[in-house]
Amino acid sequence: MARGWARSGAAAVALAALCLGAPALAQTSLAQTCRAPAPAAGQTVSGPVLHVIDGRTLCIAQGPTPDRWIPLRISPAWAALPVDRDRLMAATFAQSLTCKITGGGAVKTATCTLAGRSLEALLTEPATITQAKTWR
Repeated sequence: MARGWARSGAAAVALAALCLGAPALAQTSLAQTCRAPAPAAGQTVSGPVLHVIDGRTLCIAQGPTPDRWIPLRISPAWAALPVDRDRLMAATFAQSLTCKITGGGAVKTATCTLAGRSLEALLTEPATITQAKTWR
């Protein structure tokens, strides 16, 4: 699939966040925003993050509309980290993640990387922490 939709889709969501305010988008329920089924455990999915639900849950886009966005809960391997929505948003929004599905449930659990770096490493970087403080 062409990457053009990913860039334009990310731009559209970013514009909506600026116009509506990020909290307005965050209040949209998971059921309304991320409706695509996740692959089975062991499979990998890649795509831009177009919605961050909370400090542990995000949507990986597989197409331009929410019915093509896969909800994923970030692996509990780093559950002790104090990650809030702003930090996850600062690190991942409009970025292309590669996530390996590690568990089942209504929302699949996944271990993700960004440009070959673990999401855990990105979330603990001082630059990400600083950016999260000013995110909005």
